[in-house]
Amino acid sequence: MKKLIAVVSSLMARLMAGFRTSAVLGPGQVATLRHGKGRQVLCTSGRLWVTLEHHSGDYILEPAQSLEINENGRVVIGSLDFGAYKVA
Repeated sequence: MKKLIAVVSSLMARLMAGFRTSAVLGPGQVATLRHGKGRQVLCTSGRLWVTLEHHSGDYILEPAQSLEINENGRVVIGSLDFGAYKVA
């Protein structure tokens, strides 16, 4: 079990190394990124929903899941409970 925790911790550290911005959202709070193209949103805790301008669907991110944004436009990140994220 200790080895598994060490491996997961190592993978998370490598994954988060390139992320510059981080934030914590409370229940029902949202944050907006103005220009999303080329960015990546990583959920670090909780559950987040992400809405992209010009897209008809939303994305739900759980811890360690990320979303790469390939188009310009606003990105709205909301918390379903308490959530935290990083943006690269």
